Amino acid sequence: MDFDWIEWFGYLASLVVLISLTMTSIIKLRVINFIGCLLFAAFAYLIDSLPTMLMNLGIAGINVYFLWNIHSAKEQFKLIVASANSEYFEHFISTNQGEVELQTSVDELKEANTVFYMLRNNSIAGVLVGNNSEQGVLSVLLDYVTPEYRDFKLAKYYYESHPDVLKHRGINTLMATPTTQEHREYLLKVGFQLVDGTEGVYQKQL
Repeated sequence: MDFDWIEWFGYLASLVVLISLTMTSIIKLRVINFIGCLLFAAFAYLIDSLPTMLMNLGIAGINVYFLWNIHSAKEQFKLIVASANSEYFEHFISTNQGEVELQTSVDELKEANTVFYMLRNNSIAGVLVGNNSEQGVLSVLLDYVTPEYRDFKLAKYYYESHPDVLKHRGINTLMATPTTQEHREYLLKVGFQLVDGTEGVYQKQL
């Protein structure tokens, strides 16, 4: 049997579109779906299916339109002080407990002296929990963002473009010890630097 590379190219395009629909982040979904649509449009061209090609180019254009709207939209961010013993905080943690415990234990969170809700467009998008010293050094126990908001906008807002928000709360330095490779990559991406290779401690000066 001869290898039909065009048919396999169609399978690849289908797989990319399928993968896009598994994304919890709307940005990742649209980016991957955009790539899949372009592949499908190329496949349709190769098999001389003009309607299929035009449809997928149209969907690709729609993805670009919504990605541009997301990128250019002016969003609102707010930091709200919370209590580790409040009913809602306990609900939030229990709902996301599997991922939360990759960073720290629930018992440690309950002993923390600093808890914030990170709001994005008036929705609670994540929490920042740790122990803040008299010198303003926050030892971060949990920096958690819900899946639908994991596009780094929260971290870039609070850690890079508007560090004054945290400074007004008495925090000038963030310290974190990642427990997973993914967490380590996140810290580096948002500007943390390794300060203790033995203990694996990372620091971010605001």
